[in-house]
Amino acid sequence: MSKIRPLKVDSQDHSKRWKWRAECLAYACVEEIAGRLPGSWVFRIGEMLGGIAWHFIPARRQVVLRNLRIAFHGEYDLPALQRMAKETIRRTGANLFSTAHTARLSAKRIDAMLTVENQELIENAMSGSAGLVLLPCHMGNWEILSRMNRLFPQGHKIGAFYRPLNNPLMNARVVAQRETDGTHLFSKRNSLHHVTGFLREGSLIGILADQRVGSQGELVRFFGRLTRASPVPSLMARRSKAEVLAMSLSTDAPGKWKVCYHPVSRPFKTADCMAALEQAMRASPTDVFWLQERWKLYIRANRTIRDWLGPDACGEGKPHRALLWLAGAPASWRPPEEWSHPDVIYEIVLAPGQEKPSWLPGSPITHTAPPAADRKTFQKSIAAIDLAAGLPVDYILTSAAPKALVKAARREAIPFISLRPPP
Repeated sequence: MSKIRPLKVDSQDHSKRWKWRAECLAYACVEEIAGRLPGSWVFRIGEMLGGIAWHFIPARRQVVLRNLRIAFHGEYDLPALQRMAKETIRRTGANLFSTAHTARLSAKRIDAMLTVENQELIENAMSGSAGLVLLPCHMGNWEILSRMNRLFPQGHKIGAFYRPLNNPLMNARVVAQRETDGTHLFSKRNSLHHVTGFLREGSLIGILADQRVGSQGELVRFFGRLTRASPVPSLMARRSKAEVLAMSLSTDAPGKWKVCYHPVSRPFKTADCMAALEQAMRASPTDVFWLQERWKLYIRANRTIRDWLGPDACGEGKPHRALLWLAGAPASWRPPEEWSHPDVIYEIVLAPGQEKPSWLPGSPITHTAPPAADRKTFQKSIAAIDLAAGLPVDYILTSAAPKALVKAARREAIPFISLRPPP
């Protein structure tokens, strides 16, 4: 008689389930506490938590400041941008903590927290049209957007795109909250044809399209900087012949927010949508969620800057700033042609006493590398070079580099591309 073997339980899956439960329980506790406090208190507490977090998240501080330096280059000086970065993290803490407060409030209390500046714009857009593509930004208490159905023109279905959370328990909870007032949620796994059909019924669908995308994005200029953006809003609007509006959500007072709609130029191409989103984000820059690196470059040794930015510059704007680190590189080494691009301006870094290579055209900005080879010295030098101009350094390109230099660039959150010269 054969022995019955017990079923093996994957310990990793078991621990993951416990982690999911713990996260869900912690979030429920925060919701319960925040829900019992006045909204203005929750906002102020969130500001305080954001101010404390500022001192413990140096990497995120760099990301926020980098985003602001690109977005508002030429409009503010560095001290002003540094103050804006600190206020942004405080405001982000306030808005994120406020989402826990508003998650389970009644529709009447939600309405009391929101005011609309130009309601006639959305009413005109939806009157007699084949639907509306609404482009809100990641700003303010954006989780409240799925609860503001009563502020939209009545008699229309309301839908929204969402990204499923990695924690299935949390995902189920958040989806249920977002659908409380009748919002129909579409996952990125849903067919675009299905969503377009929903729009053609005269419905409204919201898409958060302001943040970065990968190589599948369309090349556009956003705040004057060449980048990639989601083509989905433009595709849906043009296929369904729907109208398009952008929307900002700014803090009006602690625990209260103001909605403002922004027109999108026809023919509703991706560049038109991003231009309107830029105007929406400018309505209150410190309310914007700048903690994600919006202009991140997806490059590596075998994926060049031309692969990411395309062969052309797509018009004039804020160029990319890169360092060509020649200190320590072989005298015969020069970067491959595919690492040149009309939108990239290279500055060179030479060792003390090193002459500029004859193949370098013109008179590029030159920096001197530190003679020491430790990580902290390299990091201090890179940070100084980065702050020497209005725009931040986007990446560093070199031949084979010492580990200390690579680590220093990583600490400064600057992509470092090391190309080994051919043997």
